[in-house]
Amino acid sequence: MADGLRVMSSYFKRSWSYVREETVAAVKFDTGWKKEMPMFQFRKVEDLEDWIVGSDADIGGLSEAYWGLTPENSALFWGTISTKVPEGAKIDRSGYAGVRSQQRPLTLFHRPRYDTTLFRYLAIRAKGDTRQWFVNLQTESIYPSYLWQHRVYFQRPGEWEVIMIPFRDFVLTSNGYVQKRQISMDRSKIKTVGFSLVRQPGDFALEIDWIKAVNSPRTLGDYDILEPGEYLDAQGSLRKLAPGQSLREALGGNIRIFPDNKKDGSPP
Repeated sequence: MADGLRVMSSYFKRSWSYVREETVAAVKFDTGWKKEMPMFQFRKVEDLEDWIVGSDADIGGLSEAYWGLTPENSALFWGTISTKVPEGAKIDRSGYAGVRSQQRPLTLFHRPRYDTTLFRYLAIRAKGDTRQWFVNLQTESIYPSYLWQHRVYFQRPGEWEVIMIPFRDFVLTSNGYVQKRQISMDRSKIKTVGFSLVRQPGDFALEIDWIKAVNSPRTLGDYDILEPGEYLDAQGSLRKLAPGQSLREALGGNIRIFPDNKKDGSPP
């Protein structure tokens, strides 16, 4: 009875928190520039409890994978990848390990998602090894197997690095295969974040401090913030106007600029 009351209390607290946050956001109508949106930070054991570890051992393989808190209060994903297929196992291939967040807890109104549309990059402060890692994002989709992935190589194995991956560079995959028909990821409804290794035998280790959605000082989601006198040319490269040059002159007559303030009726 007491456990049930605690669960219900937590459920209604989450629901009230959601109403409060959404009301504040609606009143402010805040769609302006923000530096970052924290998603995960690992400081205590409870921060790791909402993550799931998996490997080929779940289906009869020999890989080992573990998830724990370091003495320095960071998350550590470690273990051993084995590509050997045990005799008598009902699998054809082996050699996989991964860890991912669980979906956020349900509220009275909906299941919250991470809305990253106002941010350009997924940023991860981590300490990796020499292996090729995959960063995995799952969003709401009619196909449960859809996963957006990006490869990560650490430049300084064994040292802390901040990896910044543009959200638009993630590639759609399904069941481990890149899809020929790529569709845009719904960045307003990110459900889970994860990391994985495939068919790289031996010991592995990935230490994670935090995960955030971030902007640079010159980005707002997929938009670039330009200083006065700057513009993007037809190839998307950043340019500066020459002294006394107008934007209309720089872009040429083939590009129409709004609002069109010309009064003589000639083409812009």
